[in-house]
Amino acid sequence: MGRSHPQVGREGAGRQDVGRNACCLGRVMALPSEVLWNRDPHTEAKHAMLAEYLKAWFPIMASSWASTGITYVDAFAGPGEYTDGGWGSPVIALRAATAPGVSGHETELRMVFIEERADRLDHLTGLIERCQLSSHRTKLTTVNARCQESLLPVLEAAGAWGGPMFVNLDGWGVDTPYAIVERVGKNRSSEVLVTVQTQWFTRFASLDDVTAGDLVFGSTDWRAVADLPTESKKSFLVSHYLARLADAGFPHTLTFEMVDEGGHELLLVFGTTSSLGVDKMKNAMWSVDKVNGQRFRDPRDVNQLSFEVVNNNPDLTLLRRQIMDLLDGGERSLAALKDHALLQTVFKKTHVDPAVRQLADEGRVERTSAKSHEGVVVRLAPVALF
Repeated sequence: MGRSHPQVGREGAGRQDVGRNACCLGRVMALPSEVLWNRDPHTEAKHAMLAEYLKAWFPIMASSWASTGITYVDAFAGPGEYTDGGWGSPVIALRAATAPGVSGHETELRMVFIEERADRLDHLTGLIERCQLSSHRTKLTTVNARCQESLLPVLEAAGAWGGPMFVNLDGWGVDTPYAIVERVGKNRSSEVLVTVQTQWFTRFASLDDVTAGDLVFGSTDWRAVADLPTESKKSFLVSHYLARLADAGFPHTLTFEMVDEGGHELLLVFGTTSSLGVDKMKNAMWSVDKVNGQRFRDPRDVNQLSFEVVNNNPDLTLLRRQIMDLLDGGERSLAALKDHALLQTVFKKTHVDPAVRQLADEGRVERTSAKSHEGVVVRLAPVALF
């Protein structure tokens, strides 16, 4: 099924098939039953973002970690393609890993693909072989298993610990145990991308599933959501999960929701040890404006303001409000506002200048002049009496 794909490389050595019966516990929501299925708008946008990010991640890591090698993991790999001809994330990752800017480095590239359904894994491995989506630097490990039991031992068997890894946890609403995220967070220079349906995450707000909630959050502190008003529950759960990622070893996080034309929501949470990783992921996120019908939202925003991701003329309404809220606590340097935008919002550093200019033009803030951003100070404008 799906379109035929051109041959783009050569198959690498070292492929392993590890187990047939073991990767993440939980309740799965609306899984398609076919081997292949049609790609929805969320998936198209998410994969466009992933492709853009991995184009930066593989060359950077391959150029710096030849002594340890690097690892990409798809914990819910799927069949590798869709009925409409779109590539799945394993193929996207392999194409990025075998690009000229990567293959020239003396770095082992460990590609780990875990899939619970044998027919989908068979389709993926066949696709990789037919399209020759590997190089001599690639060590391919395919696993027919569930991720909860198998992910950590498979990484051990692949020799992944000690080198950077990017772990893609796209589980269709499957509960990914905190213990897995925490173990990855203890590894050097590792990153996780957790993708869930928003309604899967917010099911914890009712405390109907405390066992799964304790598994996902790795503690019982999240149960405080029961005492909050309805409009604050999602923001609390997301903020608490980000705090747990920080506890796990990911000091920098990025989270946002994709909302399609039908109002369907998808929550993405990215954890990294590097502010550069956040910057590169935001660049990737803001590159998906060509995918029609997608709007984005900060899940921590209680007003749930959504906006289009358009690089040429972005909607900065939410960022302007966030800057005003921050200035309520006192003046800030322009550099501090940019750091806040990078690490605490869904916006990029480059969005701060136009947002501050707009606020200044409206008479809502004042900014001083200086030769550098560190010297520029932004403060709330005095309230006009008349």
